[in-house]
Amino acid sequence: MKFSVVLFADTDATAAGAARPVYGIPLLERHLRVFASLGARRVSVVGPAPGRGSSVRTDGFDGRWFRELGAVDCVRIDESPARWLPGEDETALVLDAHHLYDPRVLRDLIDGGSNRRAVDPASRNPCRLLVADADLLTKLTASWTGSESLWSALDAAPESVCPVYDIRDMDPYIVDLRRSLPPWWLVLDSDREVRRAEGMLIDAAQKGTLDFPAEFIHPPLENVLTKWISAGPVTPNQVTTLTIVLAFLTTGLLAAGQLAAGYLFAGLIIAFIVGVLDGVDGKLARVTVRCTRFGDRYEHILDVVWELTWYWALGWMISGGGELVGPFVLSTVITIFYLLDKTATGMFKSRQGIELFDCEPVDRFFRRIGARRNTNVLLLLGGASAGMLEEAFTFVAIWTVITAAFHWTRAIWLLSKHAPVDEANRSV
Repeated sequence: MKFSVVLFADTDATAAGAARPVYGIPLLERHLRVFASLGARRVSVVGPAPGRGSSVRTDGFDGRWFRELGAVDCVRIDESPARWLPGEDETALVLDAHHLYDPRVLRDLIDGGSNRRAVDPASRNPCRLLVADADLLTKLTASWTGSESLWSALDAAPESVCPVYDIRDMDPYIVDLRRSLPPWWLVLDSDREVRRAEGMLIDAAQKGTLDFPAEFIHPPLENVLTKWISAGPVTPNQVTTLTIVLAFLTTGLLAAGQLAAGYLFAGLIIAFIVGVLDGVDGKLARVTVRCTRFGDRYEHILDVVWELTWYWALGWMISGGGELVGPFVLSTVITIFYLLDKTATGMFKSRQGIELFDCEPVDRFFRRIGARRNTNVLLLLGGASAGMLEEAFTFVAIWTVITAAFHWTRAIWLLSKHAPVDEANRSV
């Protein structure tokens, strides 16, 4: 559906809220990034009249992240609403600039058609979120004196004119994050609410159904780094690049482990750091609204490559530089069954529209303990510390085989029981 956006920043509260930074980004700029990601054609920012409060400006923002918008216009409150009414072939998403919404709520409201207002029975505050066509907005602005007059007119309008959309009716499951997350929204009218918003955003950026280290050890470190990095100019793709450089540095250190034990331990410690950074780039992209298709592919294609190089580097090190065949057999086993495991889980997701890891309780439990990069690193680090690196490497190989066998068994069993799910009906 073609839609434009009308963003009200014409009162003291809305103008102040729009300027408040959330993860280092003014809320107004965050809005523009979200609207661009949703496919908005243009955004009209309705600001205060001259001499009343500070003017609302959109220059000085990093326009790379909302360049898809056709236009961003700043309109004064004393100008005619005709400046920002949608065209005949589109609807308008209307909201206050100091309200922060779950993007899923905005997408669900837009996709549901025009002339609907959002409500949240769980909140005392009005949502002030509306999708409307030009006819309805013309009626609501018949006595236009500012955004308050529009919201008052909307409150007085019968439900037959503008039906209610209860945001709590939305499907809370997020396929990409492998978890259910209730829809959320906040009114950013204080610094306390900004801190609350940042907490909700970082929680919403956390994936569910993870391996043990990624679920219980990495998140505190990831969250601190995400907060620190968001205050600067570093982009998620730059964090990904640093992660890849450190990952291949790990490969070199592991291969050189036969020369000195220090290289081995340095490589395994950096491998742990890589696991943490591998979660930071995605969180940074989500909390700062800088997700790109390139970034997603850049990370997920290369991480398969560098992870496998670790196992071959360890095989080279344990073999004494190629003198023994056994360690290379283990490297081969890990590589083959690692790829088989990827095939099983990828095939299941393409058929069912949901991750195999998040299908049933047994799958979620096995995800925590199965052979994964993060768990393997801890096993190898523990084995090296105990002087049992070869035994730990052998265990990783055996556990990788068991993990692939488990996932193939579960995938075949579940696919035989259930018809494929239409992914379009899943909330992503």
